[in-house]
Amino acid sequence: MIGLVVACGMVVGLGSVLVVRGALTAPVRLSDALAALDRRSVVIEAPPAGLEGFGERAQRRLKLPLSAAQQRLLFMQGRSVGDFFIEKLVWTVAGALLPLFWSMGQLILGNPPGLLPLGLGLALAGAGYFVADIRLRAGAEQERRAATDGIHTFFDLVVLERLANSSAAQATANAAAISDAPLFRRITAGLERARMEQTQPWDELHRIADEWNVPELADFADVMRLEEQGAALAEVLQARVKELRDAHLAHQRTAAQEATEGMALWMTLPALILGITFVTPALLTLVNS
Repeated sequence: MIGLVVACGMVVGLGSVLVVRGALTAPVRLSDALAALDRRSVVIEAPPAGLEGFGERAQRRLKLPLSAAQQRLLFMQGRSVGDFFIEKLVWTVAGALLPLFWSMGQLILGNPPGLLPLGLGLALAGAGYFVADIRLRAGAEQERRAATDGIHTFFDLVVLERLANSSAAQATANAAAISDAPLFRRITAGLERARMEQTQPWDELHRIADEWNVPELADFADVMRLEEQGAALAEVLQARVKELRDAHLAHQRTAAQEATEGMALWMTLPALILGITFVTPALLTLVNS
């Protein structure tokens, strides 16, 4: 009898696993191909496997919200949708389990934990779900600075390619293919799309500049467009690249100066507190007298 019960339990467990597996199986994906035809910023890649694949399938099946801004930030950071939702799952589970560990400790000590850990676990699980969103937004500024630094390196590489007598489009493609950074991969994908459609790549560079919030790339595309049309603008390109780099360095110096001035406040706080400790006894004496 016990063996029959165990066998029935195993069958039920196996059936549950198969149901969950079937529900999370990735269907045929036409969205990437349609997005490519629509000229959106989607790079067609193989479906991720492992935990990333599980996170991506769970997001599609459960229809978890993912905004366009979050997708852009994920692409800028070189992360997948599955990785983002696996991070959400980890933080959610961690928030839910923390009160459970505390309850186990209380039970070991002989103290009934009550219903407080249950409510606290639900609250921490809800808060943990949004930790990944906060971390994603927190890294946006850092990624933007990295993209700006990378685009100036890209300009220098294009200038070197042009000095080697490469055409404007070829110099841009060769410079973008040197690195596998997210911005360089996006430029490479845009140039390849323009080549396959037999169109000029400069409109695609304008689109990338809007997506990544890098206006310097739009200026670069305008100069390269004029140069490919026959204007001898090699020296103009070098001068424009130098102007963009000088402007970037000036912005960096301004940001560093602001950070230094912000630190001055915290440097004066210890001296202020020390002065208050010297003055407080005298003030208390005057008040009590």
